[in-house]
Amino acid sequence: MHSDPKGLWIPRLSNAPSIVERKECILVVHEDSGARERLMKMMQTDGYEPVLLESADDVMAALGQNLPDLILLDITMALGLELCGELRMLEPTRDVPIILTSEKAAEEELVARGLLAGADDYVAAERPTELSARVRVQLRNKRYRDALQRVRGEREAFRRQAAVDPLTGLLNRRALADIISEKVIAGEPVAVLFIDIDHFKTVNDRFGHATGDVVLKEVADCLKRGMRSGDHCGRYGGEEFVLLAPGIVSEQAYRMAERHRLAIAGLRVTELGDKHRVTASIGVAVFEAEGGETSDDLLERADTALYMAKTTGRNRVVVARDGAASTLPAKPSGFDQLSLARGRAGSDG
Repeated sequence: MHSDPKGLWIPRLSNAPSIVERKECILVVHEDSGARERLMKMMQTDGYEPVLLESADDVMAALGQNLPDLILLDITMALGLELCGELRMLEPTRDVPIILTSEKAAEEELVARGLLAGADDYVAAERPTELSARVRVQLRNKRYRDALQRVRGEREAFRRQAAVDPLTGLLNRRALADIISEKVIAGEPVAVLFIDIDHFKTVNDRFGHATGDVVLKEVADCLKRGMRSGDHCGRYGGEEFVLLAPGIVSEQAYRMAERHRLAIAGLRVTELGDKHRVTASIGVAVFEAEGGETSDDLLERADTALYMAKTTGRNRVVVARDGAASTLPAKPSGFDQLSLARGRAGSDG
């Protein structure tokens, strides 16, 4: 509230709606041609771009050409309330304001039905000043909602960007660690596959870092193609990748890891020529929610299994036994002996 020079108290008006760069489109749906013309002139006077339609059937066709900012709908027209409900079910028009109107004040029950059907407001056209204000308020609220959605979308895009490795498009180390921690805290069974490209330094030294980046992308794409629905894969750092496979046990984890190893060994990278093949060593550890293991313990077991795979010939899979010590044992008793025997030595050592 504030006072004018005469001392009278008058209400303070709300802030003007945000300035827009284009005329806002108002869809005017009314069966009566005279009413349509009057509403059109009112909308034009207020600075909007009205589109006139005669029936509910015309609305869907018009939506295919241009999405309006607001819809003015005759509450008494045939199928008007059904149209309200249908517009609220469609994704493009779910958040478009709908104001019901009529030439004279409509019955209370009809207005209530219209609001319950999905309309945002009702006002009789015989109250033009009020109608103009209600249109303005609904458009202002829509602009605020649109701005909020844009902010949320940008925030979500930044969040996704912060969780993604820019070179490969896979999750980054932090995002992987968060997912592993969530699984362990929830006590959900999960297998961790530590995947390391064999002799990657040789690739960089012989062919250059640009070719090394190509190899990383090829391996990342190969892992993505082989993932199950629900699996997570990321670049842990350098030439190391981690794949998380929820809900599987050690033997299944071995078969999965072996499938990924063979797929990587089958890659043909043009930049490397015919004489150099890409292979990978894989260490696997499975968490089964027993023994009080932490996410760090789980990762360390998988990393130790990877070390065993690298030191026993490369291009192979080693699976750490459940509950095995997280440091490298003097003998390979903490690892699956079959895993050590399977696989083949790397092509270049």
